[in-house]
Amino acid sequence: MKRFRFSLAALLSLRKEQTQECESLLAAEIGKLMQVRRQIENTKEARDSAFFRSGADLEGLRIRENLLRRALNKSKALRAHLADAEKGVEKARRAYLKAHSKSAALEKLKERRRRYWISAARQEEIKKLDEISSRIAPIQPRY
Repeated sequence: MKRFRFSLAALLSLRKEQTQECESLLAAEIGKLMQVRRQIENTKEARDSAFFRSGADLEGLRIRENLLRRALNKSKALRAHLADAEKGVEKARRAYLKAHSKSAALEKLKERRRRYWISAARQEEIKKLDEISSRIAPIQPRY
């Protein structure tokens, strides 16, 4: 029997590598997004704790106002980073889906060719066995 060889195997391996690369890029972008979300939560907690921590005198009110202003500015910056991170995740997701679909199309083509090759090899094997049995049949004596 002949050995099955997929002629586009090199292209398929490149597409798989590209898919894995896009997957790791997507994971990195999701990691950045989660980090920004955690920073936003930490900023909220710091703002809340600063609000209740300072005293009720004039100096305490000034400190509280400064801390709140700083927390609000940091929160605005983090929201901008969050929007950028969400855009990055969406871009990476689209790239991954595109690479995955290309790789999946080649996988289907490979499987289809493999099934065709198996059926052709079986037919060839059956044909050869029939040929051999037709040659042996007249040689054997009948009792």
